[in-house]
Amino acid sequence: MIFFIVTVSLAMGFLPKLLQMLPFFEPSEESTRLGQSLFSPIASSTGLLIGFLLNQAQSNFREVESIVSVEAGRVNNLDRLLLRFGSKQALEVRTQLRAYIQSVINDEWLDLSEGQGSKETHMLWRGISQNIFKLEPETPKQLSLYSDIIKKSEEVSESRETRIDRSDKRLPALFWVVIFICLSTLILVNTLFLPSSNFFFGLTILPIAFGGLISLLVITDQPFKGQTSINPVAMKKVFAAIQTRTE
Repeated sequence: MIFFIVTVSLAMGFLPKLLQMLPFFEPSEESTRLGQSLFSPIASSTGLLIGFLLNQAQSNFREVESIVSVEAGRVNNLDRLLLRFGSKQALEVRTQLRAYIQSVINDEWLDLSEGQGSKETHMLWRGISQNIFKLEPETPKQLSLYSDIIKKSEEVSESRETRIDRSDKRLPALFWVVIFICLSTLILVNTLFLPSSNFFFGLTILPIAFGGLISLLVITDQPFKGQTSINPVAMKKVFAAIQTRTE
């Protein structure tokens, strides 16, 4: 955040002064009036664009966070069904399911920052899926639970694929190009102003605000990267619940 605030402030504060040293960009009373008419709409449009993109990035972040929570809930329900199934095979699948959750937390979560899943985690889930289909219901109760187990395992598989697919979700590069164009336009507009304390807001305070907003946009753009990324808290809670579940 500090980096972006300093960078944007320096760019919008010092680049206009450097450009004003060139004869073509030398400010005058007429250019100042032109700058006054252009500055407000361009600054407002830039602020609205950054605000819109920040809201979009937050929406993407919350969407992925919701996907992780839903996946954790489905894994928890699958474990509960396997326990109630009551066969030795089902209990073995539960053991594999615990190993799978550990792999998601310790292995796959690191790979999500690169927009991909873990091969080891995939193989663990593949083994679980195969063993679930090998379950042999013997009682009416097990027969009823078996269909639920199959359905829930398919939901878990779908949730994992969705999480991996959304792990590289980010704003299109075109939006960053537009932000750069808007900031460059503001810098050019600032070259129209004669040196005066009347434009302190546009030359000093506004760049700080823009730098802060852009930094938030960068920080929240990719859900699985950075210190503010989504953590596997939901999975850890489910793992803890499974370890203590006896009925």
